[in-house]
Formats: sequence, structure tokens, C-alpha cells
Amino acid sequence: MAAAVPHSTIQDFAERVYEQCLQAPSDYLFSVDELQELTPGKGNVEVASRVINELLLRRQLQTLTQGGASVFRAVPKDVIEKVKNMSSDEEMLYTYIQDAAREGIWSKTLKTKSNMHATTMTKCLKTLEQKRYVKVVQSVKYPTRKIYMLYELTPSIEVSGGPWFTDSELDHEFINELLTAMSKFITSKSFPRATAGSKDSGTTVSFANDHTGYPTLNQIYLWVKNSNLTEVDLAEADIKSLLDVLVYDGKVERVVGGTAYRAVRKSEGMSINGFTESPCGRCPVFNLCKEGGPVSASNCKYFEDWLDAVF
Repeated sequence: MAAAVPHSTIQDFAERVYEQCLQAPSDYLFSVDELQELTPGKGNVEVASRVINELLLRRQLQTLTQGGASVFRAVPKDVIEKVKNMSSDEEMLYTYIQDAAREGIWSKTLKTKSNMHATTMTKCLKTLEQKRYVKVVQSVKYPTRKIYMLYELTPSIEVSGGPWFTDSELDHEFINELLTAMSKFITSKSFPRATAGSKDSGTTVSFANDHTGYPTLNQIYLWVKNSNLTEVDLAEADIKSLLDVLVYDGKVERVVGGTAYRAVRKSEGMSINGFTESPCGRCPVFNLCKEGGPVSASNCKYFEDWLDAVF
């Protein structure tokens, strides 16, 4: 019979396994087999089992269930320090709040899961809040609910409403300022500047049909980011949603196969004439254009290029 592995050796193995587990992403879940592979002397199920139990006893591993099987998550060292000074009730609530991640957990759900007396739960949560281990956040979707989350986490967009909400209220002024600024920027890139004294001076002219210099989503995003228009950290997807609003409002349109944006021409005192936006409105041989003639709509290369660019 093989000699039993001393407890001091198990402790050493547990520390080595724990350090390896910390190298994985914080949300990675280890199976029993994976922990056995990390344990020195692979294949010794008994030793691996003792190592896992040692890690659980030290609170360095947290047990979860996935698909009916037990899986394990490494507990960061700073969390272990926090939990070490908690009561069992505080630790239970903290664990449930931790599992809820950036979505947070409703106080009613917390009560159901912990099966804790309301007075006890309130006292524990207050202690956790005072120590800045957890915090209460307001959900845009459920504004009347008390949602708990780890103190250091940032609420998900589903909870906070994203950058367009301030104190759970849609910030109309902020949105309108960005829309106006973006519309002006796109307009500045949509039409060539007429030189003073030229025949086009004082009028709004258009670029050639094959023009590809209209601003793209990424270019507009970088412009907003570098223009100090806001201190809010906006993502490219946020700028895309604002551009969609401008498109729906008829202020800009998608061009170059939908990859860029151009301002819609609106001249003061006159209605928009879509005809002048097409090659026909600016064609120098327009009077010669007819079926069977030297130029016709059915074989116009410029018209086809314009359609490809717009649609």
C-alpha cells in the first residue's frame, strides 16, 4: 500500500494549483479533470481530491454548478481578504452579489436565495455597503427595484441605460448637442467649398459621383472622440446609433455602398430637388440624351456609377 501523502505536501500542492488557476481569466470555470491535471503527480485522484478540498477550505476556490456537474472558479486574493473578515451571513450575500456580476441582483431575489430574515439581511447589506464591498445601483429598466452589485463594478448597459442616461433619466440635451455637432461635421465634408468669385460662389455644389471622401463611421467616431465634445466614454456603436437617428430624421444619408455618410442638401427658400443630386441634373450633354441618340439613360455609365454609390 502506498504511503499517505503528508498534509504539508497537500498544502504545498494546493498553493501551486491555486497560483496556476489565477493565471486564467477571472470568470474561467475549472472542471475536476482540469484541476487534477494541474495537481502535481497527475493521475492520483485521491491526492487531487485532497488538494481541491484544501483549496475550498482556504476559500481559494468557489464551487458552482454547470450542466449538472460541479465546476470551480478561482477566488482572487483581494476577495479572500475581504471574505475572511465577514460573518457567514455577510459572506453568503456577498457571494450571491458577486455571481450577479455587472447585471446586479434585486434585493427580493437576494432574499429568496439566501432565505435570510429581512432584518438580518438588511443589517448585513448595510455593513457591506459601509465597507464599500457592495453598492446599490438604479436600473433603467426597473427603476423601483433595489439592485445590488459589487462596489468596484460598472453596471451593464441593460442596467444603466448606457451613455445616454444621467441618473437613470434620458439626457435629451446631451443627445441633441451631439446630433447637432455630428450633423455639422458631416455637412462640412459633404460639399466642396466654392472659391470666392467663382461661378459657384454662394451656391451649394456637389462632389463628382465617384467621390469617396465622405466620412465613414470610424472617422466620425474618432472626430467625436478627439473633439472634446463630451467626457463620456462613447463606443463606436454609440456613434452608430446617433447616425441612425440622423438618417431617420432625413438629415444625412448613407453613401458609398452604405459605408459612409453625406449630409442631405437643404437649400433655404427652396424644396430639395433630388433631380439635381443625380448625374442627369448636372449632365453637360443632357439635351442630347434620348433613346436611340448618341447618349441615352439605358447605357449611361455615370448614372450606373451613381446608383452603385448611393445604394
